[in-house]
Amino acid sequence: MGRELDVLLIGPADQTGELANAMEKLAMRVRIVRSDTPQSATSRAFACGVIFAADPEEFDAHRKALESFALGDRPIIAIGPSSLAEIDAVDAWVPEPALPAQVAARARSLFRLHSMEAIAKRRASVNALYGERPELVARPEARSSVLYVGDASPRFMSLQHIMEADNVEVVAAFSSYSAFDYLHERSFDAVVLNANDKADAAFTISSAMRRNARLYHTPVLLLTRDTNHETADEAFARGVSDIISAQTSDQEMRDRILTLTAERRRRRDAKAALEACREPRTLDIDTGLFHAGFLTSHLQDMINDHDRGEVSFSALILNTDLPEGIERPDDLSAEKARRQFAAMLRHLLRSEDAACRVNADTFLALLPFTEEEGVSAVAARVSAIAECTAFESEDPLHPFRLHVRSECIMPRPAETAEGMIERGIRQLQSRNAFAARA
Repeated sequence: MGRELDVLLIGPADQTGELANAMEKLAMRVRIVRSDTPQSATSRAFACGVIFAADPEEFDAHRKALESFALGDRPIIAIGPSSLAEIDAVDAWVPEPALPAQVAARARSLFRLHSMEAIAKRRASVNALYGERPELVARPEARSSVLYVGDASPRFMSLQHIMEADNVEVVAAFSSYSAFDYLHERSFDAVVLNANDKADAAFTISSAMRRNARLYHTPVLLLTRDTNHETADEAFARGVSDIISAQTSDQEMRDRILTLTAERRRRRDAKAALEACREPRTLDIDTGLFHAGFLTSHLQDMINDHDRGEVSFSALILNTDLPEGIERPDDLSAEKARRQFAAMLRHLLRSEDAACRVNADTFLALLPFTEEEGVSAVAARVSAIAECTAFESEDPLHPFRLHVRSECIMPRPAETAEGMIERGIRQLQSRNAFAARA
């Protein structure tokens, strides 16, 4: 289901109330706003705005009503007629009747994309402090591509025709076997599944894609004649991004596919920008994590943005304890284990997260746009994986395990990065001492 997100919702009372109640069950904290809601600032950082509107004029009025809330440049989802999709301020359009699972999925996807792009800019600005890098030779932008999966049909011919007109390549896979072959051989900006009379096969493909880290963010669209709520809810639960019904015009189908392919390419660009900041000047060669100096600068930059209300973040202090007694490993094995832990930590975090080694046994993870509950989930996952991993000691017959303790720290007004890290270490040491006495 994912971490909870705060969402602003505005529109007619009956529609917003029904949608809000359903989205609350999908780990969304929804605040309903009325056009006459008193203007008042809020400390909550909303992840997304959702606007019901009958036309662009009503949408603009509702958008202005949200300006007093901590929405900033967060994404906005419009629900209503297709004319709303053409508004520049709209990041995603959902036709009515809006399904809660679809709105929630779009909110999560767009907020994650916004987070990646925002942090990529911040991290690049910190990276610039280390001096100018040689200009990278820009590679020609690859032609956008869509994979169609299913039986050939008139709808497929329409899809191929309208997408080729926009210089989008359409590759056809007429069986699930050939579909997976294509998906493992190359990257696509979207996958269109023909679910007519073969919904189970389509759901199998979409579910498998959501279990694959490389394919997880590839949008999946479902072509179907059956658009009842039960089928639609199952489709979104299986990882489908959008549903194209038989009543959807070719023009609207093209626009909805292109919207998702553009998001996919933006996500690739944001990830590439984040990866570009991983270079010898910013990395600790021994661990593969950022070196402590870079991450301290990055943390200070985030604190400054946080104080201006532009970003939110949390940090996680992790301490790796060695077993005591006869099971305690030698120093060389302990250091090797901690470097392995560092590699594990890096791959357990998102692209927009960052981590470093503070000292011999302590690590710091910076988690943008993540509240304390989300940090606790990350800490539990890291701890569980580390503690079930057997690290080799000098005696290969006696491996050992690291015990990971953690402390979540939130930024405080006027606190420096160094002060925040020191406070986290003190809190963790104090908690460890209390646990030892208990």
